[in-house]
Parts: sequence; C-alpha cells; structure tokens
Amino acid sequence: MSDAVLARPDVVAPTFLRAPPWRPPPDVESPLNWLAARFALALAPARSWRAARWGARAAARAAELAAMSDADFAAATARARKNLRRSGMKREPLAEALAVAAETARRALGAQPFPAQLACAAALARGAVAEMETGEGKTLAAFLAAAAYAFAGRGVHVVTSNDYLAARDAATLAPAYAALGLTVGVVVGGDETRARRAAYRADIVYISSKEAAFDYLRDRLARPAASGGGRLAGKLARVFGASGEEPLQANLDVALIDEIDSVLVDEAVTPLLISANHPGDITQAVARDALDFAAGLSPGRDFTVDPLALSAELTPRGEDRLARFCKGRDGPWRVRLIREELARAAIGAVHVLRRDQHYLVRDGKIALIDQESGRLTPDRRWSHGLSLMVETKEGCASSGEMKSLASISFQRFFRQYGAVCGMSGTVREVAAELHAVYGLAPVWIARRLPLRRVVAKRRVFRTRETLWREAARVAAALQKRGQPALVAVRSVREADRASAALAAAGVAHRVLSAAQDGAEAEIVAEAGQPGIVTVVTNMAGRGTDIKLGAGVAALGGLAVLICERHESRRVDRQLVGRCARQGDPGLVLEFVSAQDGALRTLDPLWLRLLARWPGLTAAALWRAQRLAEAQKRVARLQLLRRDEGLARIMAFAGGLD
Repeated sequence: MSDAVLARPDVVAPTFLRAPPWRPPPDVESPLNWLAARFALALAPARSWRAARWGARAAARAAELAAMSDADFAAATARARKNLRRSGMKREPLAEALAVAAETARRALGAQPFPAQLACAAALARGAVAEMETGEGKTLAAFLAAAAYAFAGRGVHVVTSNDYLAARDAATLAPAYAALGLTVGVVVGGDETRARRAAYRADIVYISSKEAAFDYLRDRLARPAASGGGRLAGKLARVFGASGEEPLQANLDVALIDEIDSVLVDEAVTPLLISANHPGDITQAVARDALDFAAGLSPGRDFTVDPLALSAELTPRGEDRLARFCKGRDGPWRVRLIREELARAAIGAVHVLRRDQHYLVRDGKIALIDQESGRLTPDRRWSHGLSLMVETKEGCASSGEMKSLASISFQRFFRQYGAVCGMSGTVREVAAELHAVYGLAPVWIARRLPLRRVVAKRRVFRTRETLWREAARVAAALQKRGQPALVAVRSVREADRASAALAAAGVAHRVLSAAQDGAEAEIVAEAGQPGIVTVVTNMAGRGTDIKLGAGVAALGGLAVLICERHESRRVDRQLVGRCARQGDPGLVLEFVSAQDGALRTLDPLWLRLLARWPGLTAAALWRAQRLAEAQKRVARLQLLRRDEGLARIMAFAGGLD
C-alpha cells in the first residue's frame, strides 16, 4: 500500500496521518466476510442517524459563520484547518471544517449546502459509502468532504466515472477550493505527461477511474528505469515519458469516488491493460479466412456463446469442423491452440458483437462502446485477436496485434489507496459486495424534499414494433402539451430505431448516444426545455443534471419513457432519476416487450418462453436482470482472485506489483 503523506512536501505528516501498517485485504470469498457485510447492512440505519445528526450540527455552525465578516471568516477557516490537521477526522473538528466549507461554497459559488449534503460529506469523511438520491447534490457533497480531507493534510483524488464529469466538476468548484486556499488539478484523457504530473501535485485532483488506474500502471512500468532496469525498462520509460523523472502519482492516499457503484462494480468486470503493438503471425488474410469459417457455423450446434463475457466456445462438432477446415493450411492454422483462439475470435466478431451496440465505426476505425456508461472508449481494445477480427469484418485498417505490458483490476487498484469512500444514488443492490471487497460501511442519506415522481402503470407489448408505435404516440402527446421527455434505450442501434419511429409520428427530437457524443453538453442543456423530446442511451444517466425550462414544472416536469431494460437494475434506476430532482415533479412511463434486449442476450430458453405471456413479461425481465447481475458478480470475484494471484507471483519474481 502506498504511504499516505501530506499533499505539501514541506510539512511532515503527523503520526495519525501516516499510513497504518499494511494488512492483507479481506478474503472476499470467506463466508464470514460476507456475514460481516450483512451485519454492516443491518447497522446502516444507526450509522445513517449519526451522519444526519452531525450534518445538522455542521449546518447550524455554518449559519453562525454566515454572519461573520470576511476577515473573521478567514480567521475561522484557518482555525478549522489547524484543528483538523492536529486531531484528524474527529467529530467536532470535522463538523467545524464542514461548516467552513459549506459557508465558503455559499460565498464563492452562491450554493448553500443543505443538511443532507453535509450529512453525506460527514459519512464520506468517516470512510463510508453513502446512498444519496439522484438530484440531491452529490457534487457539492463531494466538495465538502474533499475539502475536509485536504484540511487534514490528506491528498485527495475525486474519482468520477468519465472525463466529462471530472472536467465539469473541477471547473465548477475551483473558485470554492481557491477560497479555502486549496489547489485543484484535473486529469483527462489526452493530457500530456507534464500536465498530468502538475495536476497530481494539487491538493485535490479530479480524474476518471480509468485515467487514475492507467497512470498507476504507467508509473509501475517506468519504475525500473530509475534503477537501471535494462533495455526494456529504458524503452518503456521513453514510451511513457517518465525516464529519470519522478512518478506521475505522488501517492495514493484518499479516493473519494462519485458514482461508486459504477466505478467499483460495473467497470470492475474486465481488467485494465496497457499494451504495445508487436509483430505477429495473424494477418488480415488469416483473419478473413477465420471469418469465412465462422460465418458457416451454426449457433448451438457448432459453438455456444456467453453473452455477458462476449465470448464463444466451440462444441465437439465445431472442433471437428475446424480440424477439417485447417487441413492443408499453413502458418497459425497448424498450431491447435492458435487456430482455436482464431476461431473463437472470429465467432465473436460474426455472431456475438453487434455494430452500433458494442462498437461504432468512426473515421475508418473501431471505437468500443462501454456497455455500462454508453460512452465511446476509443483507446480500449478487445484481447485475443477479437479487435483484429472486427476490424477485418468492417473493412477497417488493422491496428495490429497487441502485447500486454501490464494489467490490474479496479478492485486491486483501489485497494492500494490509504482510504476509500464514495457515494451514488444506487448503492443498496451492491452494498454487501462493497463491504466485502473494500470494507466500506453503507450509510443511507434521507431525501431533503418529498419525492414528487409519478410512476404510470407499466405497458406490456408482444413486439418491439407495437411498442415503438405506442411510445411514439405518447411522446407526440407529451410534446403537444409542452412537456419535455427522455426516450431511454440501451444501444445506438435501438436509439436509431426509436428515432425512426418518432420521425414517422411527426415528433421533432434529438438523439444522444455514443454516435452523437460531441454534442452531449448542448443536447443535455436543452433536454428540459418545453416540448423537447430526446432519445437517450445510458449516457444520459449518471451525473446528468437536466434543468427544467420555464413552466415545465407546472406541466408535470420531465417525463422519462423507459423503452428498453438494461442488464443492471441500477442503470434503469439512474435513468429514472433524471426526473423529479430536487423537489421538482416528474413522470415515469415504462414500455416493455417480450423482445426486449435484456431477454435477447441474457436469457435461458425458459425465460424467453415465460416472457411471451404478457402478464409475465415484466417478471421475466426482472429475473433476467438478476441473473445477469449474479453472473457479473461471480466474474468480478474471479477476476480479483486471478489478479491478486498474478500480483503475488510477479512480486515474488521481482516484476510489477
């Protein structure tokens, strides 16, 4: 574990700020560990009551500070900082620091934090995971907690789920941090090494989870260069711009994670890899042969598919067909392991991966779509030749074969921090896993204002065609009365289908998906205006705050039309949470069909048969989501086991840790 040190190098860390002796992480597969997680859930109400009490105390103190002059308030700020640095995160000094941060937000930003936000910040400062309803102001709560940690001399990484949120929040909150005497850095994809290193030296760093983890790997790769690690170390140091220089990340002290379930759960299914091009035997001619072979195979007879892992396995019949196909062929086809991997990759490209759902073709290149966030991940590639197969299938220029240089899972990366905390609007479903893997105790933050969301009766259809006709009719009626609406779907392909249905019904609309990511800010800014209809994927879920236009609240607020379920119930909850925020009214309408995407990809046969009965379609979809969540949970734990096992082997061999 990295040493937890002060952000300012000229100050020696007091004893209470130094990292505790390293202790092994919890055995996530131990029944006792999961029993402890269930016990932590049972104690959540009491923990939540304590957080609310300290939030109210901080709010009362902030009201007293509001009457102070600027000079007196500056003196109070200095005292709060000094006391917290001396005592650590004890309750009274913490409440005072949170009150100072709250009053600073009011003076610098014109935003008065509410007791619920202060309660959330208190929970974060005590190392908990907080569920705070969507629209209740998590961004400002993160500011309060980050300021408290920085007052205590801790180096804070405010981790977001994407670059857009990191840049937005850092820019929004910079004046308040400056008023507290704290520096702010932001790291986004594409930043040069020098800019990254400077950003990491700030008291508070806003960064996406992927950028933080990749910079950690880059530092580990460049480390051998400082000790004369030989020719490979020198090459890696030149590639990653760190030869003879200090690492990018000075330390991994505090990770304050916004949308923590997205970062630590949804994105933790696959490891992060740093790769480099290397010459290989798999040419595009070989890939075309493999694609031709895969195109002639029959699903279920020649191969089986795991849709969650996006992988395929040959059946004995498929292996026989592959052996016959390879007779007389040279090169990689002569080696059994290589030809079977080629066949699996080709099957994935032909039968599993779908254009405009799993990837886009942009400027002659393949850009992967993150299935949890709905956003493009242009720097990500599939492994085991799958990217090469898709490039060949789509007629794109080959980016070559990739050799993995370093890898890490999100689970192992975030357990390198001295302290982890976070918040989200959808924690309850994964609270036990967060406690079992990271030791995070859950806290529930009460809603500030009564919920004014109206949920209409679910409508069930046999086919997607009838569903879209009805959804378009409803959207047209909403638009006619001036009520804005979001039409929520899973994929770019289904977004195009929704757009066609709306156009046929004469509904003017805009589309926000991975294919239109360049106009995201503009589309979101207009989505709450009177009569605006917007087709959205889960890009419009987490972190998206849609402001209502004039007169919209009187019409019932923003309407959200859920027209396709996602694999995770939490993603659906996030989309529903775009309406009825901060006391505003809102409307939710759900349209489901037996041909829903969740059933097409996640299902055993009996579930598809069950879904054909209109009265059971919704129950079948709910069951499909539960099955998908359980499978992914198993996959995450298996990944963590493999990753930690590899880390132990590499540490014993003197390799990357």
